[in-house]
Amino acid sequence: MEQSPALVWTCLLGAALTLVLPPAVSLTTSKTAPRPPQLIGCVFLNRANVTCHWEPGDTLWTSYTLQVKRIPWIRRANISRNSPLTTFSCTTSGTSCTAKLNSSVRFTFCTTVTAHGHSGDISSPSRCQPGRVEVMLPPVNLSSVKPVKGRPQCLNVTWRSTLSEFPVSHPDVKAGNLTSQIQFSEQGQFDVQDQNETVRDYSFLVCLFRPDTSYSIRLRHRFMGPKSPWSPWSNAAWGRTGEAAPSASPAFWRQVKQTLKNGWRHISLLWQPLPGFLANGRVLFYNVTCHTESTHVLFDHGNCRDLHLTSTSCSLLLPAGRCSCTLTASTSAGTSPEARIWLPGASEREPPRPSNLTACSLDDSRLDVRWMAPVGWPASGYVVEWFAVREKNSSSSSLQWEMLNSSCTALVITEGVKALERYAVSVRALYGDRGAGQNRTVFVYTRQGAPSEGPTVKVKQISGSTVELTWSPVPVELLYGFIRNYTLYFTTANQPNRSVCVPGQAQSYSLRNLSPGNYDIFVVANTDAGSGAAGPIVNVHIGSEEVSIAIWAVLPLILTSLLLVLLVFLAQTKMVKQKLFQDVPNPSHSSLAHWTPKTALEGVRQRAITDEPEIKYSAVFLLGERDLQNSNPDMDYENLCNLKTYPSHCDSQLQLSEARSCNRKSEKKCINSLSRAKTTSNTDLSLCPYIYSDIFSQV
Repeated sequence: MEQSPALVWTCLLGAALTLVLPPAVSLTTSKTAPRPPQLIGCVFLNRANVTCHWEPGDTLWTSYTLQVKRIPWIRRANISRNSPLTTFSCTTSGTSCTAKLNSSVRFTFCTTVTAHGHSGDISSPSRCQPGRVEVMLPPVNLSSVKPVKGRPQCLNVTWRSTLSEFPVSHPDVKAGNLTSQIQFSEQGQFDVQDQNETVRDYSFLVCLFRPDTSYSIRLRHRFMGPKSPWSPWSNAAWGRTGEAAPSASPAFWRQVKQTLKNGWRHISLLWQPLPGFLANGRVLFYNVTCHTESTHVLFDHGNCRDLHLTSTSCSLLLPAGRCSCTLTASTSAGTSPEARIWLPGASEREPPRPSNLTACSLDDSRLDVRWMAPVGWPASGYVVEWFAVREKNSSSSSLQWEMLNSSCTALVITEGVKALERYAVSVRALYGDRGAGQNRTVFVYTRQGAPSEGPTVKVKQISGSTVELTWSPVPVELLYGFIRNYTLYFTTANQPNRSVCVPGQAQSYSLRNLSPGNYDIFVVANTDAGSGAAGPIVNVHIGSEEVSIAIWAVLPLILTSLLLVLLVFLAQTKMVKQKLFQDVPNPSHSSLAHWTPKTALEGVRQRAITDEPEIKYSAVFLLGERDLQNSNPDMDYENLCNLKTYPSHCDSQLQLSEARSCNRKSEKKCINSLSRAKTTSNTDLSLCPYIYSDIFSQV
């Protein structure tokens, strides 16, 4: 009895939960229904097969069966379950299957996928639609690709197909039920381009090409919408577009070959063939016309008349004034725009050149050229020239050049350069109507090497132990690099080999102080890459007698030099004496020499002529100090002249030297003393040991 209430409450609680909980919630787990596979899509191949893909649904299925049923034309609207239908099927354990289809895709097909498992079979919903909706059309045959006259950018593409194989009729094509795509590539190019086209006939135009260019074209289609996959590409067909007038003018340049005395100039006009994408056809001829600044046409065309299509240069003579020349290229469809160059007058100053020109090697076949624009001069373009330097250069035939616009200040040269070759690279700025400016040039190698030949040495002179040598530079074609220096080797028996390094710009050298013997002498040129081959050996003999001759030849020079030094020393000594004894007076310049009275002078002369007729030198009459002291002061000067005389070539030399010991101040004192001797007897005459009375010459 005590357990009855608990049992009742338990039953009531269970009933309440059953009423409150929703029907979806169950205390017991029920088994869920399996999911059928889902059809994704199919691809029909006309009269071949059909391939379908599906999602598997549950993973419990072990295999699948694809069934494609063809609906007859007369029963498309009213299908009876008991009607016999053609079924195409296949079985697989995967998610795709291909069934054979021996039928046209113009019929309607119903497709189902049945999954098989341990618990039973389940099928996807049936999908019915025309087979052409998902048909992959067979590739068509591209029969021709032809140019269109008057439309050089267009090609006419023609294709064809067999209706039994291609399930699209001509009315369907005209109705625009085909979506088409072409694939084209230019001849010589590896990249291809795809372009969608709407095709409404078996022949259609495609206008997206360049003139006078060959193209390879392929075509593919699909039916109506995007559910139909693209057909395979057709066969490739080649076609070439028609010609057009050149779309650009040729690159045009000039080279001044020679200027005559009257200012006329020999000019070479140069141009580059237009590339195909600019020529738009085969260039038939070029035309050159030159004008003066006053638009006067020059009729002297030189060899610039009737230029052949392969011509890239011509020459003519232009006057000294400003001129301009134009060039055009012509095809069968028209003429290109004019290319014009200006040539300043022969007396005009050329505009400035670019600055900071450099040329560096990138590899054996490339040069990197860079420069800076002229300051304050807006350039309209630049011309880069380069050519291989030869010993006998013909730059007109080997000249390479490239014309650039004003925004370019660099160029990578890839044509006409190779290793171990010296190139001259120059840049000019273009200034529109003012013409081209001055050029700036550098020399460069893509890669240097050692010279393959050495200089040929010649003996210019042998003088004793000195040998004077000369050599000529190695031809530039054999240098393979820039000469930095030369090494001169000279060897002889029983002595170590010796060498001398000579600067690269030198072409002569003298070997001095060579000992007697036979010498082998040769020169090697050195570049940045190393030493080159040795030049031809020249043999030189230095004999002992040549050394002796050299010594005897040098000895007179040494003695002459010593004599000159001695003479200079003596001259310096004489100058020293003149400096030290410059105050000693010359007696012949004394006032007393001409102060003698007339009667006394005549008497003296008469006696001098009588007594000394053979004397041809000056005579000096001297008075002793004692005679002056004992003389009468009032005595006439005539008696003074009767004193004993002395010839000038005897003792008078000693007396004269003693007289020179007096300075000019003493001379004045002596003269004053003599004057005072005439008036007084108390005058002191001891200031000078002698005085000069008279000096005269006997002829």
